[in-house]
Amino acid sequence: MSFDIKLLDGLQARLTADEVVTGLPQPGRASVLMEVASVRFLVTWDERGFEVDTAIGINSSWDFSFTVPERVWEEFSKPAPAPLNNTAQALVAQLSEKIIAGNRVKWAQYAPLVERILFCLKPLSNRGQAPTLPRRSAINATYRTIDYEGREYRIFYEEAGRGIPMLCLHTAGSDSRQYKYMLEDPDLQKDFRMIAFDMPWHGRSMPPSGWRRKPYELDVHFYMGIIRELSKALELDKPVLVGCSMGGAICLVMAGAHGDEFRAICALEGTLGGNPHAASRRGIWTRHMEVDHSMFLSTWVAGLMSPGSPQDLQDDILWEYGQSGPGVYNGDGAMLASLHAIAPTLTHSKCPLYVFSGEYDYSATPAMSKQGADQLGGEFILMRSKGHFPMAEDPVGFKEYFMPVAEKIKKF
Repeated sequence: MSFDIKLLDGLQARLTADEVVTGLPQPGRASVLMEVASVRFLVTWDERGFEVDTAIGINSSWDFSFTVPERVWEEFSKPAPAPLNNTAQALVAQLSEKIIAGNRVKWAQYAPLVERILFCLKPLSNRGQAPTLPRRSAINATYRTIDYEGREYRIFYEEAGRGIPMLCLHTAGSDSRQYKYMLEDPDLQKDFRMIAFDMPWHGRSMPPSGWRRKPYELDVHFYMGIIRELSKALELDKPVLVGCSMGGAICLVMAGAHGDEFRAICALEGTLGGNPHAASRRGIWTRHMEVDHSMFLSTWVAGLMSPGSPQDLQDDILWEYGQSGPGVYNGDGAMLASLHAIAPTLTHSKCPLYVFSGEYDYSATPAMSKQGADQLGGEFILMRSKGHFPMAEDPVGFKEYFMPVAEKIKKF
């Protein structure tokens, strides 16, 4: 649909009443020139509230501008827009940063505002229904100290179920809470001892002593070492390895390098490199003195999720990302360099490999995941209308894809 200029009549009221805006930090002052389907308007936000000005003149000024072409707005404005059209950050990934002009630091600081401006120009959508977690959890949690390359790491992990061990790896900048719905699933608990742990620097696994002396940067060799040492410490006999995003990427590497140590490997949103056609996962705004990395990440991560996922579960993911240490998400992105280096050496998976990919993931696209599966001789599974965090943002929908694979794994 074309842009209806009458939408601007109610924009100030909608922004003022918007629950997400209400939860944002107190603003300084920001003026954004929005151009949506060739319609230009100025949104100013300060401690007094919002002002929307449609009379842009020679004396008007703004900090930055954000442009949404008409063809893109027509898709974005739909209740269920196509991938790369669902959030402002998704539009940046699709069209590049050329749609942003002016003060880029200010844009990064106020990226959540741009998201809400566009959201408030659309009709309210159904928030969806999140599944209910049991009031009394079946999950047990504790710590285990391991040694790797002469240093001690105190690893936090949660577990539930009994039977075939299953080791679960979280995404960059997050932690094991992403697997809570899987761990609480009675159908999986019957046959699998599921263990989800926090990598060092994440969640409740602290960094080693002296961590402030140099920036955190992950590489594939450290990641593989931690996984193998923890598996050894827990005395897991050929566990199933499940990982998402950076966890999915390391699953592909483990399949080619150490797959004989595992019963099967499931890589969710895993690739053997970054997407050259989208903004880098290691963008400067996730480690910048003038930008709140947690606020910026809330917009970047939101664009990777499916609009069909229950909103409450999407919000949970954003909360978890907001709690990561400064620079941790950025440091996780450093893994791409060593991933690119090792990828050409990986020829064939040494155990059964399943590679899952959601349509809305533009950081690890289905095409990239399929390429990794083909290179290693794994089975590729496209998840229609799913996002980058399937087990966390849509556990019910993900289960439809995962359980048939789990049934196969039980027979190995």
